Amino acid sequence: MTGNQEAFRGKYFHISGSASAKTATGLIVYAHQLVTEIASRVVEHGGGLVLFAGNEPRQIGADQSSPALLFDWTALETAAKVLNTRARTEGAKPAIIVVLSEKSEDEIPADRQQLWRDLLKSGDLRVECILPGARSGAMIRDRQAQFGDVLLCLGGGTGVEHLADAYTARRKPVIPLDLPLGASHEDGMGGAVKLNREARANPNDFIRLQPEQQSMGAALLALLSTKAGKQDISEVVANLITLVGALDRPVAFYVRLLNSSMADFADVERFFRDVVDPTVGGLGYRRVEMGTDASRHGFMNVEIFETIHFAEVVTVDVTGLRPNCFIELGYALGRGARVIVTAKQGTPLPFDQQAIPCFFWNPVTPTSDTQREFADFIEKNLNRPGLVK
Repeated sequence: MTGNQEAFRGKYFHISGSASAKTATGLIVYAHQLVTEIASRVVEHGGGLVLFAGNEPRQIGADQSSPALLFDWTALETAAKVLNTRARTEGAKPAIIVVLSEKSEDEIPADRQQLWRDLLKSGDLRVECILPGARSGAMIRDRQAQFGDVLLCLGGGTGVEHLADAYTARRKPVIPLDLPLGASHEDGMGGAVKLNREARANPNDFIRLQPEQQSMGAALLALLSTKAGKQDISEVVANLITLVGALDRPVAFYVRLLNSSMADFADVERFFRDVVDPTVGGLGYRRVEMGTDASRHGFMNVEIFETIHFAEVVTVDVTGLRPNCFIELGYALGRGARVIVTAKQGTPLPFDQQAIPCFFWNPVTPTSDTQREFADFIEKNLNRPGLVK
């Protein structure tokens, strides 16, 4: 299990959902215990959380002994306890991202104010606010979907269903649990329970698994069943860890010279196999390269632009000054993807591209030196903002 828990590292898990005040108290308590265990495992093993902060409605009005109908503060409290047991690493990404509005921040309950202040001071919390004066739940959810890598939802209604659409539109995994909690606003078409049934029927629409495990989606989702709160929580969490470990890695798409009759082909091929592959793989990405890796489409052009559209990183090598490479580079830049540009030493860059950082590699430089220099270049340039904000 420990090895699978490494799959949490570096990923932001968005925990979202709610419960109806009409739901049995024991079932809501079970949900909070489950969220506590999941949030603890994620943060302990190097992952992060995407959450919301605001009011904390309870099943019985202001009765503090009554379970909350939302789970964000439970996750925040759990994460804070884990983070308080370890020293913060200089330059590390914040473990928690909270998206809120001015109004929701004003609604943070008095009994949560100290926790909120402690998190703000900790350096482990990143706060993202939507437009001043706005309190749109849709705007908050759209912003959350930008930061989350995996959506884990339980209960809820319209909000959870909207989030699932936002994540699947970005081809990010959605893991809905089957716990019958209802929704705090008594809205939606069934929330996470409905989504769980759809995911069981069409797993590839919700989760993308590693190529060798693509047929296991329905089985892994079936193992996640809470059996209406009767399944042991440790078993549910263990099965979640297994599913997360089977998720496909984010894609790094390669744009490069592929014509083997061209003079530069051999040098480009060595650069990608000896330098780019190990560097990109070491950062946790799965390579996709046309003509080398398995294809899913009958028409290559469709696959190229579809993969660029959803790739986490696009590495573009312009050696040989091939027009198709520049078209694909332009699409990636226009899409706002994270782009790394490379070229063989001596390649004359066109005017507009000269303003974009480019890693120039030399085929006679020792491979270990080029690997180190390329890794440094990626670290400095991977998270540059897009051309248009």
